[in-house]
Amino acid sequence: MAFDSSGIERGADGIARYSDRPPSLVAMLRATVDRVGDREAVVELGAERITYAQLWDRAARVAGGLKGAGVGAGDRVAIRLGNGADWVIAFWGVQLLGAVVVPVNTRFASSEVTYVLEDSGASFVFEGGNALPDGDPVVAEGAEPDDLAAIFYTSGTTGFPKGAMLTHANFLANCETARRVVGLPREVDLRTLVSVPLFHVTGCNSQLLVACELGGTTVIMPAFEVKAFLDAIFAERIDMLTTVPAIYWLAISQPEFAATDVSSVQWASYGGAPIAPDVVRRIMAAFPNARVGNGFGLTECSSIATFLPHEYAESRPETVGFAAPVVDLEILEPDDEGAGELLIRGPNVCAGYWRK
Repeated sequence: MAFDSSGIERGADGIARYSDRPPSLVAMLRATVDRVGDREAVVELGAERITYAQLWDRAARVAGGLKGAGVGAGDRVAIRLGNGADWVIAFWGVQLLGAVVVPVNTRFASSEVTYVLEDSGASFVFEGGNALPDGDPVVAEGAEPDDLAAIFYTSGTTGFPKGAMLTHANFLANCETARRVVGLPREVDLRTLVSVPLFHVTGCNSQLLVACELGGTTVIMPAFEVKAFLDAIFAERIDMLTTVPAIYWLAISQPEFAATDVSSVQWASYGGAPIAPDVVRRIMAAFPNARVGNGFGLTECSSIATFLPHEYAESRPETVGFAAPVVDLEILEPDDEGAGELLIRGPNVCAGYWRK
């Protein structure tokens, strides 16, 4: 099995890269706004709908508000907001200023939140219940691929969270990887339903940002509720689902699922936890028009490192598939049973840990 490998170049450092990536997230969004500015960019269920032109304008005003508050290019800005349109506007506002986004896990204990804010040196924090900062529009479009765009703090098994530093190139490599492994056309009026947190790389990097590049619509659940999940699939004409196995199992186990029109769903991917083979078969039966696949990765890889495509989902559901097109894999020092440390190399791998 080989994913689309066209337009890939391997540099002198040995790393394979897509050759057609924009220089920055801002350049990527600008291109989308110019192409489909009047198309819906973000829908917050039960709240507002925002076009790409509106998203750009509101994010630019947030950038201006941040500048007025003393935030400058390269400064870290923390987002402590729940899922919703404000989270997206805040993210893009920080990018348009040329600052660095620090998404904060809303499930962190207070001690972890304090650590993240202090360790990152955040100069501004978006807090729930507060209006987004507002000012004269500011757009800094000079970011380079290797410039830092965000710091995602990821919890390990011991100690405080570590800040994975993601560059613009990391984000953009993952966008293209997500498109290729799932099999999304370059021109598609995508409508993806975000039921996982935006502070995580799955919701942000492999759903929101992929849709932003393709000019699709990101439909956001402020909080997960299974009936709202099922209602949204039909009401919002969702064609792409990406979520954890537990949510699929819960959704397809509802008595009302049989009466729910899910014919619009063309892609259904899962990840983030092991999945029973029987659940995979149930997902495939529940969404008969969809290509089903399993993504595997981690925060340090900007999200996706490997993917199990539809052709193997039923026969090899216990696996996480094949390396993404620009990812090299190696198993270091396997033991007698074949288990070892998985090494991952690619343009999606983070630049390191902040201050580590």
